Amino acid sequence: MRRLFYNFDKNYKDWQSAVECIAVLDVLLCLANYSRGGDGPMCRPVILLPEDTPPFLELKGSRHPCITKTFFGDDFIPNDILIGCEEEEQENGKAIVCLLLDQIWGASLRLYSQAGLLAVMAQMGCYVPAEVCRLTPIDRVFTRLGASDRIMSGESTFFVELSETASILMHATAHSLVLVDELGRGTATFDGTAIANAVVKELAETIKCRTLFSTHYHISRRLFSKCCCALGHMACMVENECEDPSQETITFLYKFIKGACPKSYGFNAARLANLPEEVIQKGHRKAREFEKMNQSLRLFREVCLASERSTVDAEAVHKLLTLIKEL
Repeated sequence: MRRLFYNFDKNYKDWQSAVECIAVLDVLLCLANYSRGGDGPMCRPVILLPEDTPPFLELKGSRHPCITKTFFGDDFIPNDILIGCEEEEQENGKAIVCLLLDQIWGASLRLYSQAGLLAVMAQMGCYVPAEVCRLTPIDRVFTRLGASDRIMSGESTFFVELSETASILMHATAHSLVLVDELGRGTATFDGTAIANAVVKELAETIKCRTLFSTHYHISRRLFSKCCCALGHMACMVENECEDPSQETITFLYKFIKGACPKSYGFNAARLANLPEEVIQKGHRKAREFEKMNQSLRLFREVCLASERSTVDAEAVHKLLTLIKEL
């Protein structure tokens, strides 16, 4: 037995090389089997050199590599993810930041993990579950997803989120892929919105890296109108839309489309969670009060701005009339 171990140890370099070769072969066989046997369309990634084109990520008809069926047994719905592409070109240049105004809890996380995993798979040389996959090389994938605290270190959830965001801002480059979900939710609304706005502008205007950023702060669509951001949301179908949220029937389609969502259906989620109807109605009345208060402040601001101008153009008048109608 000692001689056996001695001979094995004497040739350990040969054994180590053999194990490494078998491990590489095992990975290549797994990638080949996945590329041949994936559910739905599979495509060969096209990677362009960054010297020839600015950083971009184009995924059309893409699906999650680990999820083929939904919780209810339905087929996984494919989505297009376009960052820095010609199709997403805005008035002030190509949109390198995709701002997801989320109204479906968990949908953005699946979309973000899908984008990150497909980018890694493409650079590994594996076929990806998509109709089209084109990108420039990504040096790092940064994520700020989920929510957790560090009780033993005395760090709250909000502090942990900011620490992770600070690390992203310090180390991300123009060739990075950044995935940020719900930044600023652990503090006051105005503070959270301001922090989210500042981080998005830093990523879009200074670092200029490909970014997927989700938020429930719908006021963000006005704040981000002047930077290179493309707005998107998960589509939904609303039946019996009315003032009373208890009468609405909402079907989430899990399809990522362009534009800002009309509103966040938080009261529908509350109803699905079986909150008492009386509590939901009280909350809805209070939400209407907050909305009217916000609209009144916006109207007052626009009137003050119009009074300071020497002449009032037609666009300003139209904006004032729109705000008055909303009241």
